[in-house]
Amino acid sequence: MISFCCPDPFSYPMKQLKIPFLSSLNTDFSLDHIDLQLNKLPPQSLDYLLWSEGSYKPEVCFRIGHNNTCIFLKFTVMEDHLRMVYNQINDPVYKDSCVEFFIGIENDSNYYNLEFNCAGTCSVGYGSNKFDRKELPSDIIANIATQTKLWRLNGDFSYCWEITLMIPVTIFIHHPDVNLNGLDCRVNFFKCGDDLPQPHFLAWNKVGSEKPNFHLSEFFGKALFLAEQETLLPN
Repeated sequence: MISFCCPDPFSYPMKQLKIPFLSSLNTDFSLDHIDLQLNKLPPQSLDYLLWSEGSYKPEVCFRIGHNNTCIFLKFTVMEDHLRMVYNQINDPVYKDSCVEFFIGIENDSNYYNLEFNCAGTCSVGYGSNKFDRKELPSDIIANIATQTKLWRLNGDFSYCWEITLMIPVTIFIHHPDVNLNGLDCRVNFFKCGDDLPQPHFLAWNKVGSEKPNFHLSEFFGKALFLAEQETLLPN
C-alpha cells in the first residue's frame, strides 16, 4: 500500500488547465461531430497512480472545451479489464470501469462529482466531502448526453474505450446563474474500477492521502474557462 508521509496540499503540485471556448459547437451537433472536434484539442493525461500495490496502470487521457452553455468532455481509456454492471442513474458506477470529473465552482467549498462507467451510466453528487454527498435528481442528470465506443486491442492493453459527454450548465443546480465565460474553478479528473480484477486509482492532479479518497478538494487543480474572445476553435 502506498502511503504519504505528509498529506499537506501545499506540498503537492497543483496543475492548471485552460479550457478553450469552442465557438462553433452547440447542442444541435451530434456527439460524433463533437467527438471529432475534441480530438483536435491537446490531450491531458491522468499521470498519477495512487493507492496501488502493483504497477498496473491504465492509460487515460481527456480533452475538454466549452461554449458557455455546455462543457464538452471526452475520455479515452486503455485497460486490461472491463466491467459495466450498473445501468441506472446514480448507481455506484465507481465499481465498474469508471472515469470521473470533479468540479468546484468559484469560491464554493462544495463541489460536484460526475462519474461515468464505460456503458455511459452516470452518477452525480454535490457536497463538501466524501461523506457529505447529495445525489442530483435523475431527471436533471438525464440531460447529460453521452456516447461510448469500445474495441479490443492487440497491444499492451486488452481494451480501449471512449466516452464523449455534453454536460449542460443546468446540471449545476446549486449554481443556477453560472456563466462559464472566464470562470475560475477547482477541478480534478479520475479513473478507477473498485471491483475490477486489478483495482486502480488514477488522478490528473495528485491527491495526498494515505487511504483511497478522491473527495479531497484541497488537492484539486485549477481551471479557467476561457472567454469567447480568448480562444478559437481548432481547425
